[in-house]
Amino acid sequence: MITTAAGLGMSLIASEHFFSTMLSSPWTTEKFAQDPSDKAKVRKYYMIAVAMSLVTAYLIARILKQSWPLIATVVLCVIYVAIYEQALRGGI
Repeated sequence: MITTAAGLGMSLIASEHFFSTMLSSPWTTEKFAQDPSDKAKVRKYYMIAVAMSLVTAYLIARILKQSWPLIATVVLCVIYVAIYEQALRGGI
């Protein structure tokens, strides 16, 4: 039980850190990413954050021999991408 919680916590916190390192807030994205090239950059950076998140979660899942870290990270990444896409469309 504790290893499951630790695996979930580590993978989700790592993902949050990757997104906060690669991107500004959704509000900032909405306000300043106006032209297509800016929007493409936001998408590039969130895909980098997704890739780093999934690799980290996969490694944690392999080490712990559990799939929950990977499953939870996929869900979190989908939520983050949806939030940033909504911001790129003009609002949350």
